[in-house]
Amino acid sequence: MSLRMGHLRDVVVHISLSEVAAAHRFTVLGALWPLARQLAQLGVLVFVFSSVVDLGIPDYPSFVFVGLLVWGWFASGIAAATGAVLDRRHLVFQPAFPDTMLPLIAITVALIDLLLALPVLLVIVTVSGDLRPAVLIAVPLLGIQALLMVGLGWLCCAAAVYLRDVRNIVGVGLLLLFYMTPVFYEVGRAPEAARWVLYLNPMTTLVEAHRAIFLRQPAPSALALVLVTAASLLTAVVGLLVFRRLQPGFVDEL
Repeated sequence: MSLRMGHLRDVVVHISLSEVAAAHRFTVLGALWPLARQLAQLGVLVFVFSSVVDLGIPDYPSFVFVGLLVWGWFASGIAAATGAVLDRRHLVFQPAFPDTMLPLIAITVALIDLLLALPVLLVIVTVSGDLRPAVLIAVPLLGIQALLMVGLGWLCCAAAVYLRDVRNIVGVGLLLLFYMTPVFYEVGRAPEAARWVLYLNPMTTLVEAHRAIFLRQPAPSALALVLVTAASLLTAVVGLLVFRRLQPGFVDEL
């Protein structure tokens, strides 16, 4: 079993790296293009919410950058995972290839983009004097987010095989969820009566947790972290069960 799991992990990593290389072949910036897009978005958000509408958040560029990195992995990973089976149908037609790995590949590709941008964040945190060993807590936080993303990826990509509108639905959902996630604002600035709505979104807790360890921002409660962890695990289990339930019909639908 451990050998098989190790083999599957190697396959996911190999295909993910190959897709990253293929996606940026013949470009000047190569794999740095995702970072360039995030920095461009960072520049716009910092200008708008520091100069046009000043939110009064200290160290705002770092504040936004952490949110963009965490949200960016989630949004790009879920969007890619939704079309994982449809876009890689040639692998579905290979009996020896486990279809369950397809959303994992899409999410891993998006994770590589995050890892390439992470050194920039570490430099910013180091310059500001906030770098500390506690940043290692980001690893289990990314693991919790990975569980959530994989579960949603299994659900969305399986549904997308039978209903092609799912891709558009997910796209609209991610657009709306961006504004319900504290990427460029603080939850504390929302009316107290409305904050519970923001905390229904597990990405709110994850973004706040990353800011707590990188920027010494107030951390979410232990209860919130436990609930998000439980919800992520449950989503992964349900997603896998649904995927396997719908999997036998993939070939006919494709």
